[in-house]
Amino acid sequence: MKLSFVSITIAAIASSPCDGFLTFINRANPDITNYAIAQESALLKIHLDIGQEVSIKKGKSVLAGDRLGIDGLTVELKGREDANYKHPNLPGANGPNPQLSSGAKTMKLIEKGKFVDLTGSQIANLDAGVWEMNWRNNAKSGMLVCGFDIPEEIKRNGANIPKGKLYINFPLYSQETLQHLRERKAKAEEKAVEAIDRVKEAQLKMGQETNLLMKAKHFHNVMKAHEDVEYSGFNQYNRMPLERDMIKLSGGLSLCTEGNIYTKKDNGIFGGDHTLLGVASLSKGKRDEPEKKFMTERELKSVAYDGLRPFS
Repeated sequence: MKLSFVSITIAAIASSPCDGFLTFINRANPDITNYAIAQESALLKIHLDIGQEVSIKKGKSVLAGDRLGIDGLTVELKGREDANYKHPNLPGANGPNPQLSSGAKTMKLIEKGKFVDLTGSQIANLDAGVWEMNWRNNAKSGMLVCGFDIPEEIKRNGANIPKGKLYINFPLYSQETLQHLRERKAKAEEKAVEAIDRVKEAQLKMGQETNLLMKAKHFHNVMKAHEDVEYSGFNQYNRMPLERDMIKLSGGLSLCTEGNIYTKKDNGIFGGDHTLLGVASLSKGKRDEPEKKFMTERELKSVAYDGLRPFS
């Protein structure tokens, strides 16, 4: 699924006298730097699910055809370290509004992902990892974006990740905002349900009515109830991933465990096409604990002091 970006329009706006005004209103969340720093040494385990065909239905990615699943990819975020190495350009830090980004941050690869094809288990090479946070001031949510270089095509049957740049994004909320939005969604749902009941009632009366004037009145009530459903705001809240699983991050943040995967192909001066490849899911990574060594009786006896240890 391709999403075209009309870069020539952005360039025209950027060169216009309103550029300064746009920069003024497009300010970042004032806490974005601290949010990024708070993720120092955070471990994320990411699963990639690539589809042969991908479409968007009701705000969610739907995969069809052959699938490519990559498991075990584990990365460590470095919130205090800028990514001072060659890495993929990021949509925020290297986009038209870099002031909305935390800047490109270092990502350490802890474990490479793997997938299985007809020849057995294969390693998925995702190189030069980098990440950023993007968050506009006063926006309800932000986005955590991970970028990788794909040196060679990764393929399983008809599903593949092409050589080039790979991006994964996950919605990000402050825990306070998330709770507030969930409460507002619940209230909006109550209003929407009540309006939907009125729609059904008015439709029933309209179907039973024989008087044309009364039928017109019931039709008006149907349209008014439909309008109330839309104005309740429930549809807008329902498109937000508020009820999906979240993991808590440092700094009072909640990160949605479901995200989208896309690639970008360069296309000259017009930027390029973003192609949706599939969906990603994540969980908190776990650090390997040092192996515990249990001492034998012989070892304990050898370090006993003055025969105080009760061994015969």
